[in-house]
Order: sequence, then structure tokens, then C-alpha cells
Amino acid sequence: MDKFAGVVSGAAVALIGQVRWSGLGMVLGSCLMLGCNSGDQVYHLSGDVTYKGKPVPSGMIIFEPDNAQGNSGGPGRAKIHDGKYDTREEDGAGIVGGPHLIRITGLDGGTHGQTAGEIGLPNMLFPEYQTKEDLPKEDAVKNFEVPAQR
Repeated sequence: MDKFAGVVSGAAVALIGQVRWSGLGMVLGSCLMLGCNSGDQVYHLSGDVTYKGKPVPSGMIIFEPDNAQGNSGGPGRAKIHDGKYDTREEDGAGIVGGPHLIRITGLDGGTHGQTAGEIGLPNMLFPEYQTKEDLPKEDAVKNFEVPAQR
């Protein structure tokens, strides 16, 4: 009898987990279809990201509206692949334009700290780089050169 109760309670937990995930999927799907920003006009950016004159192999670029400069809205983001980014690509999000704080993380594509059965951590090319830019209120191309560390 205890075995049966364990199977039933395990099935109930699995079902509850599926309901939670499907509910989360519905919320995220609605957000994607309707847009998660505050209703502001969203523009797309693309361009190159280099470090020491070479393309950044992989990473992430995040565009946060600069509230201190009176800008507001949702953050934009894009993955960096082979020195290029595009807010229209996978997991990307457009920008609102205007003053922004830009954060760039660059990875060399390798990993470290890996032992048998573990996943290694990515190798950072440089500490997170931050800069401020007044971004255009239109679709545009914007390149970023991450300066060499001192």
C-alpha cells in the first residue's frame, strides 16, 4: 500500500509541476506576443563587438535606459556571436533609444574548472565593461570596441 501511495504522490507532484510550467509558459508566451516593455516604441540595434581589435567570440550586451538622464523603458539585450550582435536574434530584445548604460560581457568560448562529470565555467575575456551612450530612436547599427584593461 505504501508503494502505491508513493507512486500516486509522485504523479501528483509531477502533474503540479507540469501545471506550473504550462502556466509560466502561457505568461511568457503572452509577454512575447504582446511585448514586455512599457508600451514604448522599440528599435533594433545590431553591430560588431571587438576587444583588442579582434571580434569577441561570444557574450552578452545589455542596454539599460539611463534613469538618471530621464530615460525609461525596458532593457534591450542581445547575444554576441563571433563578434556580432543583433537585438532581433535569439533571446534578444530591442531598445527604447535615448541615454543608456551599456554592459558588455565577453567570453572566449572555452571553459575552466571542469572535472569529470561537471560543467566548466566560461572563460571571461575581460571584466564586465560598462559605457554610456545616447542610442538612436530608430533601427540602427552601433559598433562597440571594449578597451584593453590596464
